[in-house]
Amino acid sequence: MNARHGRRISAYLAHRGRTIARMGNPIEHLKGLQERRSTRGTTIPKSTIGAEVRQLRASIERTARRMGTAGDIWERMVPDSIRADTRLSGITGGVLHVVTGSASTSYALDRLLREGAEDAIRIASEGRITRVRMRVGRVDLGSR
Repeated sequence: MNARHGRRISAYLAHRGRTIARMGNPIEHLKGLQERRSTRGTTIPKSTIGAEVRQLRASIERTARRMGTAGDIWERMVPDSIRADTRLSGITGGVLHVVTGSASTSYALDRLLREGAEDAIRIASEGRITRVRMRVGRVDLGSR
């Protein structure tokens, strides 16, 4: 060990000594830490879970208002064979976003919409839905 390393070690030990001196009796300090650790996080405020439930309820109601009757219209206008492989993901700026399970379902839905179903959806929604946009993705979110 050279002199440089010796100075580093001495400086480290001196620092540690000051730290120990500042905290007082190490045994008492350890007991205080253990006491604080045992009481930390054991109680959950009741208002926390209530606030989360209210927030979830508000989010669901907001989504239901935004989606409106889009689900009912979708069920009336789109055949079961296509609807089984689709999921409505939301409405943004009058555009109904639909997730399809495969490119073939997307193609079949595109053909259906171009043949007049998109106009029928626009009329049935009273102008709330002006366009239908599709993308291929995961339809069944429950089986992740």
